[in-house]
Amino acid sequence: MSLPKVVVPISALGTISDGWIIRARVIHKSSLHTPKDLCMFSVELRDQNAEINAKVMSSLCDQWMIFYDTIQIHKVYFFTGGELTPANRKYTSAKNENELLFTNETTVTLCCEATPEIPTLPFFTFVEVGRLQVSPTDTAIDIIGIGKCSDELDKKYPPSCAGRNERTIWIMDRTACAQLTLYGDQVEKFKGTHPTVVAVKGAKIAGGDERFLQMGRWGHILVNPDLPETYSLLEWWSTDSHASFIKSE
Repeated sequence: MSLPKVVVPISALGTISDGWIIRARVIHKSSLHTPKDLCMFSVELRDQNAEINAKVMSSLCDQWMIFYDTIQIHKVYFFTGGELTPANRKYTSAKNENELLFTNETTVTLCCEATPEIPTLPFFTFVEVGRLQVSPTDTAIDIIGIGKCSDELDKKYPPSCAGRNERTIWIMDRTACAQLTLYGDQVEKFKGTHPTVVAVKGAKIAGGDERFLQMGRWGHILVNPDLPETYSLLEWWSTDSHASFIKSE
């Protein structure tokens, strides 16, 4: 397959009508969702300076199964073709006004060159736990904190109850603590060992007077990521300054 001569950055999408190609790393690939007669999944893409969420739906892309089987996390690909549409903040926290829909015109080609300039971690814009009360609900955000299992929460929200693989944990930082419910394969990523820093991309704010968090449909977690915030939180935890946030177990 012959590729266009010019690769444009993700940030340029929307200014080019067609013929574009981007080179991006796959930061995350969601599990497959099958509502009604539809099959869909999402991939989170980034280059050096920008990110975009992409959706693959069987109703728009005949090759959806091939893409689901072949696209691998952390690999870098050339992407071309597709439809740009306004991003739905209910489901993604990616810092891009648009999201990319794969269509029958979309092609994905593995980049065989070394690409150390494209990081393997997502872009994060973290919201402090204490800011949840003044943040709009039904919105996807990024958050980081110490994750903690609790016997109290396990009794109130039994893990993997009713055949559903889910678990509710505490997430806390220097400002407050809140409940976070994990679903599906995200549960397996959090082992509950202590102390564990959990960074969430695309957590959904819910609740009324007392806000809590749920993993968004396209959200994902990283455990003890190599970030300055991680080491800062671990240092804070080691000083026992977190004692006022500990809930009864």
